[in-house]
Parts: sequence; structure tokens; C-alpha cells
Amino acid sequence: MTQGEYAGRCTRFLNAQPHMMKLGIRLIQAEKGRAVLVLPVQPQLISPVLDTYLHGGVLTTLVDAASSVSTLCALDRFELCPTLDLRIDHMRTPAQSQPLYVSAECYRVTRSVLFTRASVYQDDPERPVAYAIATFMRPEGGSTESEFRRLIEGGDNATTA
Repeated sequence: MTQGEYAGRCTRFLNAQPHMMKLGIRLIQAEKGRAVLVLPVQPQLISPVLDTYLHGGVLTTLVDAASSVSTLCALDRFELCPTLDLRIDHMRTPAQSQPLYVSAECYRVTRSVLFTRASVYQDDPERPVAYAIATFMRPEGGSTESEFRRLIEGGDNATTA
């Protein structure tokens, strides 16, 4: 697959999920086994009490999305692979004034499990906000025959979300 084909697959996946759209999570880059997403600064995510805009659920959603998208870039065909496990190590509090980026890699693919790692950062990838690892299940050895698969793959019979 080309980078453009990976990007199309990943963008369709993100756009097919209303919570990703609501948070404004967007794809920045996609290539074989890797993806970078961004969460823009948004007033509704700022907490004046905590002096941060990053609720734990938002960070978890961002990391899970990037890790999922990296699996899309590691597989030849789209497979619906649910998250089995996700661990996030928080390194520092993010600044309210800067978007969050997450770079994720699917570094191992087996018949039944995909393994990913991710780094969340703002202006400098060398100063992470968080690190994460996740695993994803490949049901029935990777078989996914559905309308959702056709939507993500963007085939002739695909519908829009």
C-alpha cells in the first residue's frame, strides 16, 4: 500500500466514529505500521480547576485511536481488532495552549494479537506527555466481513459515515 492508501484507510476509520469526530482527532501521517494523530486545543476540554485541558478519558481515547490506526497500517486488509489491553504511563502535565500529538507503531503482528506502542507529546517528541502500550485481538484469525470493513477500505460498495 502507498502512504496515500494508508492515510485514506485511517481517515475513514476515524471519521466513522462519532466520538473521534467530536474530539477533532485527525490523522497527520500514516505509513506501514505507523501513524501520527493530533488532538487540537479546544476550549471545551480546558479545566480551570486542574489547569490542564487533558481529561484522562480524552488521553485514553487519543492513544487508543492512534494505536488502532497503527494496526490498520500494519495489516494488508482491514480487520476489526478490539483493544485487549491499554496501559498509559503519564510523564508530565500537558500545556493548555498546545495541541497533543501521538505517534503510534504496530511493532508485532501475530495470528491472534497485534502489539503497539505510542508516545504522546506536544512541541517536542523528546519530551513526552505519556507513553503507552496496547494489544489488539484478531478475532477468528483476522477475518472481518462486514459493511464496516467495506467502509474503511473505501471499496466500490462503501457507504459514508
